Amino acid sequence: MKAKLIAGCCAAVGLVFGQSPQRVEGFAGIVFAHNADASSVVQNGVDFRGSSRGYTTAAWWAPGQLKDNRLEWKTAAAPAKARTTFVFAGASSPLPAELLRGPELRLSVNGQHALTFSIGMRRDYGWNGNGFSLRYRSIRTEWVTWDRHRQFSLEGDSGVYELTVPEDHIRAGEPVTLKVELKPLARWDKAWFMVKARTDVLADGHEQLKEEVRQLRSDVNRLSELVDVLVNRKADPKFEHFTIHSEGYRHLHPADIVALKGGEFLVTTRIASEHLAADGDILVMHSRDARNWSVRSRFGIPNLDEREACGLQLPNGEIVLAIFYNKLYRPDGEYERQWATKVKFGQGTQHLGTYIVRSKDDGRTWSEPEYVSLKGMHFTDTEGPADAMVPMPDGSLLMPLIGYNVRGDLDNHASVLLRSTDSGKSWQYFSTMADDPGGKKGHFQEPGLVRMKSGHLLVAMRNNSGYIWTAKSKDGGKTWSEPKPSPMTGHPADLVQLPDGRVLCTYGVREPVHGAPGGVRAAISKDEGETWDMENEVILRNDLLNWDIGYPESMVLAHGRILTVYYMNVSGKYSIQGTIWKP
Repeated sequence: MKAKLIAGCCAAVGLVFGQSPQRVEGFAGIVFAHNADASSVVQNGVDFRGSSRGYTTAAWWAPGQLKDNRLEWKTAAAPAKARTTFVFAGASSPLPAELLRGPELRLSVNGQHALTFSIGMRRDYGWNGNGFSLRYRSIRTEWVTWDRHRQFSLEGDSGVYELTVPEDHIRAGEPVTLKVELKPLARWDKAWFMVKARTDVLADGHEQLKEEVRQLRSDVNRLSELVDVLVNRKADPKFEHFTIHSEGYRHLHPADIVALKGGEFLVTTRIASEHLAADGDILVMHSRDARNWSVRSRFGIPNLDEREACGLQLPNGEIVLAIFYNKLYRPDGEYERQWATKVKFGQGTQHLGTYIVRSKDDGRTWSEPEYVSLKGMHFTDTEGPADAMVPMPDGSLLMPLIGYNVRGDLDNHASVLLRSTDSGKSWQYFSTMADDPGGKKGHFQEPGLVRMKSGHLLVAMRNNSGYIWTAKSKDGGKTWSEPKPSPMTGHPADLVQLPDGRVLCTYGVREPVHGAPGGVRAAISKDEGETWDMENEVILRNDLLNWDIGYPESMVLAHGRILTVYYMNVSGKYSIQGTIWKP
């Protein structure tokens, strides 16, 4: 009698509240995503169960995508025509500290508007509308202080979304199509939403638990690193750190110095919406004392990514800057990640190259660009310079670059030298500092060049091995010694000869490539780069937690002190930094 009563009560509850909805996997395949193809920048993301393929709304650095900021996918088929809860894993951008709630997204089911929900929720939350309901179960929260890369490491706040759809929108044996459209938020334009390509969200077995524990361990390790850096971050009287420039959430990198007559300085940097974005311009800062800086000028060619500006002041007072530009972008503004296979080199279009601009008023205004022609050279494209041109005793200038598509070999990234005898108006191929047919030696990239008091030239180059490689010329750059690895780990390298004859090399340390945490370091050679004193390696910074940092450049100041400039980002905000120190 008692059992019948309980069963009767349960039946009555079912009549009042309705039967529980059937539960179905909420992702089965992508319908539309800007990053659906393998050549897009964003492919994977980390969520509460580890790394997995993810599909996102529009890339905020791609203007063409933002015109259609949507994401669309199909669920698994509903077994029966009944109220159904579709369960899927999703992630969204972590919010900056000044925002409590992120942008809104419009959710549609089979083309019909269902409801509007917000991202950036760091707790369980729910939304209702038009008979639909959406519940978010927060599982993993990413705080901006974790310093994950905001363009390449889309982890974000992740959890499980449960969308309950009324019966009249369900057909037995068929999936539904879900679409989200991200609404713009004026205060912050770097928001995204990602649906994860997980088809086992409803599974709750041993394997899923192992994945979550593995990711939890990784997060604990990251937390331990953050605590260690925080505890050990303290003022060191040997290093005077200061900010040269920061501009909200704009991306800034790298930093290069131009010494002016009278003891003044310029620092140049690229400013853009993101690390890889077609809107890169050049920003020029000025200082009289190397400590206090102000913006002097800004220039750039529309829809061209100017990535770096390196140069010098000529004896007549004219400043010459060499600008590295990159055209490897799609029409919508997205970077072509698979450029080596999808872009045709050597067929009339130069995708990577350099142009020259000049200033006769200490960097306030700049001339029209003069493009460096590679006609007749055995490489079709160049990257750089990543270091200033070197003036020679005969009045010529030497410019170190990366040569691409060397003799038709796209795997050969060679360090090459161009020479100008007319103050940079025209350039000729001069020599190859390091060649790498087939890429077997790890590529020779981003050469930094210095002419020493002996007249010898020393070059230091980035290499995929993680070590900095060097080579030397004793005949003014016509021929070079065989490149060899140095004991220095990092990239890229900047070389300066000190007044006492020692050679200083400063370089960035990026995690996880070179070690953790990241930072800026320096080493000294007493024999023109033959050996390096690694026992006394100088650690200028050891507290940079994101790989998008570094690229230092140094210059000798009065009284033997050094100004080293570099870039860093903390909590998604980039800045150009300076450090004054004495080697």
